[in-house]
Amino acid sequence: MKVRSWWIGVGLLLGLWATRVGALELLPLHNDEGLHLTRAVEVWHLHPFWAINDGKIINHWLIAAFYPQHEAAFAGRIATVLVSLVGLAAGYALTRRVIGSAGAFLTGMLWIANPYLFFYERLAFSDAEAGALALAALWAAWRTRAGTGWRGSVLTGVLLGLAALFKFTAVPYAASVALILLVAGGGTLRERALRLAVVGLVTAACFVVPLAYLAVRGDDFFGIALGWIGGSGEGQASLVGNLARLGEQLRGFGSLTWVILSGAGLALLAVMGVPRRALLALVGAGVLPLALMLVLGTEVLSRHFVVVIPGLVTLAGMGLGYGLRRIGDRRSLQLVAGMGATALVFGVIPFMLTAYTNPAELPLPADARYEHITSHSSGYGLREAAEALGETITRPELRIVGSMFPDSCRRTNFYAPERLQLVCDGAPGMGAIEAALAADGAVYVLADHAPIIGVDVNTVEARATEIAVYARPDETAETASVVLWLLERE
Repeated sequence: MKVRSWWIGVGLLLGLWATRVGALELLPLHNDEGLHLTRAVEVWHLHPFWAINDGKIINHWLIAAFYPQHEAAFAGRIATVLVSLVGLAAGYALTRRVIGSAGAFLTGMLWIANPYLFFYERLAFSDAEAGALALAALWAAWRTRAGTGWRGSVLTGVLLGLAALFKFTAVPYAASVALILLVAGGGTLRERALRLAVVGLVTAACFVVPLAYLAVRGDDFFGIALGWIGGSGEGQASLVGNLARLGEQLRGFGSLTWVILSGAGLALLAVMGVPRRALLALVGAGVLPLALMLVLGTEVLSRHFVVVIPGLVTLAGMGLGYGLRRIGDRRSLQLVAGMGATALVFGVIPFMLTAYTNPAELPLPADARYEHITSHSSGYGLREAAEALGETITRPELRIVGSMFPDSCRRTNFYAPERLQLVCDGAPGMGAIEAALAADGAVYVLADHAPIIGVDVNTVEARATEIAVYARPDETAETASVVLWLLERE
């Protein structure tokens, strides 16, 4: 790699880091983030595979390295930022190897200035991490296709295995790696098949320990994760519904600049690059995971697309690089590339500034806003209630029962003072409430969304005193979902 290209790559990585780490803790923890943090804490309790049936096997290990018992939100989210750096480096290197520095630069800018990626790379989710590692596996497979020895195949298998271990939504990339090695690879068919076999064996080896763990414990083999694949009845995949949700993600994050330039890049790649067999295989490798997700997915949520968007952004950068090749003059080429990068930056700046100051006002698709801002899965209301416990709890000797889903309760405890941790007994938590009333005659209850999730205190045989209410965005004090009660029995 030329020195200039190396420095461009370093600059892009620094740009990704600088844009992602600002105000990282400002958005409250999502319900699933709390689950990942809980698993990371369990690593410190020597339970590295605690509750991995949902297909997220080791993503919490990296979170554990940052000691989530302290500053939980930062510890969980900085792990995603670090893995995203790996993905950007892979996308940059792959684009540069295929098309050159100009396309690689635009790949990096499409990634950094992408509001969708910006949002999900700042959360303690495993989807962005799986997508970044899967793209790294494609980069390794592209290097290995020419026959770089068994080490390249081993590296490809390790990266593909890591991506799947972070989350099963990366599994479709196994087909992408196979497509690159078999169609774009050099040598005889036997040599290509041998490379693919090594990759497959190494990837399978990555799952030996977790599978043995589940077998010894008698747990089902990732039944929750496999239920995501299309089936029959109510679990049937909906291509139309999945396409509609993808469309919402493309237009719902407040900026269409990245969508327009990405679409232009993909179109240019289709027109000018497809006749080459190797490049055609690479295009198929980038598009295939999205196609499988749309066709087979029964519950494709907004965050799931972050597994495939990095690959599509990389292809778009390649296409834009092909277009820039048509510009003969070097200065004109740099001017056009600079104009595209400037348009991307100005398109995403309003979104970033809102995320750094008031994320509740972020322009989000309806499903993402519901998940992260207004519903019980968001941390709003619960975070504020937990942080205020030191002031609202005047009888600290009493228990505080979290009348909500267990994951929500554990997530709330990451914000609560150590001496005022909630008792997590599930929704509505009547067992813990009755036990506290029987033992102490009184109990604090932090209820979320009663009576659908939390307990309706009017159904408890005790005098209920409302202590404080905590409204989520779009709520008022009268409609607040989170309420702290004091229940007392004569």
